[in-house]
Amino acid sequence: MKKILREVFDWVKTFVIIFIIVTLVHKYVFTPVKVDGPSMYPTLHDEDSVILWKLGYQPKPFDVVVFEYSPNVYYVKRVIGIPGQTVSYYDDQLYVDNQPVMENYLQRGKSVVAYSGSFTEDFTLEDICQFDECSVIPEDYYLVLGDNRPHSRDSRDIGLVHKDQLLGKAVWIQWPLSSFGPIE
Repeated sequence: MKKILREVFDWVKTFVIIFIIVTLVHKYVFTPVKVDGPSMYPTLHDEDSVILWKLGYQPKPFDVVVFEYSPNVYYVKRVIGIPGQTVSYYDDQLYVDNQPVMENYLQRGKSVVAYSGSFTEDFTLEDICQFDECSVIPEDYYLVLGDNRPHSRDSRDIGLVHKDQLLGKAVWIQWPLSSFGPIE
């Protein structure tokens, strides 16, 4: 009888340890996130499920990130500008620190919904920054844009995103299986 109880206890202990490890990995290392809407097309599609890397993540230019816009409202966008940089858009050309930057992840003319005009309306950092003076992106803030610019609510509408709002980097598409793989 003692042998059976000991074996049951060992199994319960093993399952509790596994449960704790899985819970901690899910909460602090990676989390699945579902994409809602067309703002990241063609990189991500509505209803895609992606894996979010959290542990020790430091945002880098052009990473696809998830951030909390307001309580329980999450956005998936691309980091375009990091602290200390200037960002502007003129005639559908991105400029970071006054240098033109190619955006190979965009597919102009192939947005989910038809649009007229330029793909990305002109703006300067001063136009979208929520602070009085904003010649460069302030420390701890990021400028984010959706890849489907005509149909994205991003820093052009909501301002710069604080580092505390960032949940992590979207690194892998897990669903649908036809898109399975790393996010470029």
